[in-house]
Amino acid sequence: MNNFHKTILFFVILGAGASRIWADSANNVLTVDDILQKVDDAQTKAQDVQMDLTMEMKDPLSGKTQQVQGSVKMKSPNEIFVHYFKPTEQFLYITGTLAQMYQPAQHLVYQQTSPNGANEPLYLGVGKELKRYAGSSHVSIVENSGDRVVLLFIPKADDASFTSMKVTIPKKNWWPTQMEVETPSVDTQAKFSNFLFNQGIDEKQFQFTQPKDADRVEGAIF
Repeated sequence: MNNFHKTILFFVILGAGASRIWADSANNVLTVDDILQKVDDAQTKAQDVQMDLTMEMKDPLSGKTQQVQGSVKMKSPNEIFVHYFKPTEQFLYITGTLAQMYQPAQHLVYQQTSPNGANEPLYLGVGKELKRYAGSSHVSIVENSGDRVVLLFIPKADDASFTSMKVTIPKKNWWPTQMEVETPSVDTQAKFSNFLFNQGIDEKQFQFTQPKDADRVEGAIF
């Protein structure tokens, strides 16, 4: 799996362990803990959600960019299906501890299970994912306007997978709509739009059957 695929998966796969969260002391009305809890609560209430995903990935050295488009479907408690259709078609299925990515052009299925076993799902959703990243980052509120808040994550560890992450969260529903992530090799901006909640997504959409002409590669996604 190349860096392009790993960067795409960054937005749907959990990242870090838990620790203490600190808030910007200049904001005494809404704290980081408050925001993360509101995001988590909003997600907990949703039995299923679907959204569109658009991403722009930029090489900071060459200035070259790549556009990514896809659609995301989630179902409580830990199922996800992502259909990427630009620049190449790919299908990502995550259920509990198992993640599978099918690339039709290469006739390949990449598979990986959680290294921590059945009690540690690979995908926990955006809200819980933010809490986990907050546990290993310094988090501050860089914007708190009437309709949205913006959080800035700076990793505590020098060997973290990113150097900074900025997350935009509208107050109308507390679901993140934009993430800007900087790493040493790529800068990525991801936007989520056209949210639909509790539409009763068919369970079959999260089930993957490997095509007969596809080969399977173990442990190659992350």
